[in-house]
Amino acid sequence: MADRVSYANNDGMNYDVDVLIVGAGPTGLALAAQLSGYGTSFRIIDRRQGPSTQSRALAVQPRTLEALRPFGISAAMAGRGTPAHQLKLHLPEETVSVGLFDVGIEDSAHQQLLFLPQSETEQILLSYLASRGVRVERGAELLELERLVPDDPFAGMEARVQRQDRGIDRIRARYIVGADGAESTVRRRAGMDFRGSGYADTFVLADLEVDGADPGAVHAYPTEDGFMVLFPLGRPASWRMISLKERGDNSAVTLESLQAVADKFSGGGLVLHDPKWISSFRLSHQMAEFFQSGSVFLAGDAAHVHSPIGGQGMNTGIQDALNLGWKLALGARGLATDELIDSYDAERRPVARGIVGFTDRLFKLATSRSGLKKLPRTKLLPALAPSIAANERLRSRAFRTMSQLGIHYRGSTMTESALNRRPALLTSGPRPGDRLPDAVVHYQEKERRLQDLVAAPGFHLLLTGPGWPEDTPQQIHAALAGLGRLLTVQRLVVGSKLTPSGPGVIEDVSGLAFERLGLSPRRPEVLVIRPDGYIGYRSSGTDITGAVAYLERLIGAGARSSLQRA
Repeated sequence: MADRVSYANNDGMNYDVDVLIVGAGPTGLALAAQLSGYGTSFRIIDRRQGPSTQSRALAVQPRTLEALRPFGISAAMAGRGTPAHQLKLHLPEETVSVGLFDVGIEDSAHQQLLFLPQSETEQILLSYLASRGVRVERGAELLELERLVPDDPFAGMEARVQRQDRGIDRIRARYIVGADGAESTVRRRAGMDFRGSGYADTFVLADLEVDGADPGAVHAYPTEDGFMVLFPLGRPASWRMISLKERGDNSAVTLESLQAVADKFSGGGLVLHDPKWISSFRLSHQMAEFFQSGSVFLAGDAAHVHSPIGGQGMNTGIQDALNLGWKLALGARGLATDELIDSYDAERRPVARGIVGFTDRLFKLATSRSGLKKLPRTKLLPALAPSIAANERLRSRAFRTMSQLGIHYRGSTMTESALNRRPALLTSGPRPGDRLPDAVVHYQEKERRLQDLVAAPGFHLLLTGPGWPEDTPQQIHAALAGLGRLLTVQRLVVGSKLTPSGPGVIEDVSGLAFERLGLSPRRPEVLVIRPDGYIGYRSSGTDITGAVAYLERLIGAGARSSLQRA
């Protein structure tokens, strides 16, 4: 990688790489993309000879598109994906149309549910990595993991890797990340429990053409026998069909059997043809007891698996990676305390637990076939669907959850609110631990998005409102010299298109940024934005000591002398 920065190992250990990523699906590739931005030394291996060619996971949520914006690939994903703006709920007596993501996510640049085959998501990430000089090492299978210091689980690991081209490779890494799927070798070799159970039902799915389904919408067919859903896919076929097999049916899935399923749920109004991919699979809901064991971390399906209902799986894995990546990158530089590294498990495991529970409830609602358990689907849903479709507040809350924009880390020790701020019940706007909302702003006389202006690697401080001394940015940089280029200080002010802004000044011409952040143009505040786009710290007034102390708590007292140019 060009312009690489290296950092002395404070513990005296010698590593081949800082991070070894095992698994090159969307989770592992997203982690590699983030590490490359920090100049972190890493290798990414995968036992497969090539990237996925199947559509597999296909829903891309708005928060995932936001999180991938720093790599400049969200536009490519949106351009190649198929958006769905409507859900058509085909009930026995009527069809109810529900707008998708039309309310509740106005503070995002990505206000749509996007369907994109996993194979194309991987291709876009691989192209980005190739532009950074990164390649995936294919045909490389992890065999064993061994601690570099037997009595110290945090001192790094040696991985023994079977290479199809040159035998056994030994890689000494400060950190190991298992992004190698539900059957994770990393998880097994690290001795980490995977708890949960499987579902009795078998899913059938296919990518194919469907005559009789209106394009651009998700079509759902709930009945007493379960459900069928059609998702607008675009490529490699126009539709993804997903449903359930009859229990006890062990026969192969064919186009004819899929047509019979479609007839049963749609009443014969659909014609299926030209399948590109047909499969069946069993599901489980499982989660690792912990996402970290010493120097070993789990992300994506290696850490949690659940029903695909709700389109949360791949999105959760990518966001696991982007919560973890910056922490490991700073740790490799000697710029992260043990508490910051350990916060990955503390922050992401509750999120995963919530999603596993949420999707489990949705799955049971959609599939239960016993008398009482199927009543919500067969009786309540038809009766309440029109009212739900018309209830903007209810849909707003649902879309906020599905889009993952509502995920927060408010209980994390890595977030903090100054004592001089009014209690949360008396203030508006996001709290520490919440995602930074987006808005259109002006910077250097150009229209930009706020999230893009705080997307560079590292921490960003926003000084808002009036009264800031001109030398405040210099004071902050001097106090946190060890962060170097990983610290950016900018002003956010209410501005005008007619008045050009100075260097480092972001102008909120519309007032939306101030409104969404709960700011007053008359009251100064300081916000620390973490590298993953979440607010880490908020304080009222122009005193910077609290923000500096917060960052020192994350990066450690010895960080100021650790930086060296290779």
